[in-house]
Amino acid sequence: MLAQHTSPGVVERRARARHKSFKHAKILFNDNTSVYDAVLKNVTAYGATLTIGLTERLPDSFKLHIVHDDVTVPCQVKWRRSDSIGVVF
Repeated sequence: MLAQHTSPGVVERRARARHKSFKHAKILFNDNTSVYDAVLKNVTAYGATLTIGLTERLPDSFKLHIVHDDVTVPCQVKWRRSDSIGVVF
C-alpha cells in the first residue's frame, strides 16, 4: 500500500484516498425485510466506514442503500467495532 501524509504525525496507509462523508444510508438484508439506519463516512471507491448502533446483529454481507444518491451496492464487512463497521463494495 501507498503511505500518504495527511497531517503532521498522521500517515495514511490506504492505497486509495478516502473522502469524508455524512450521508444517510440503509443496511438491507433478509430479502430487504430487515433494515437498519446508518451514517456513511470515510468513503473510497472500494469501501466505507458506517456508523450504526448494534453492529453485532448485522450479517457479514448485505446491501447498502445510500439514500441521498439513490444507489444500492452489495457490501462485505471487513471489521467491526461497537458502533461502526468497515465495509468493502
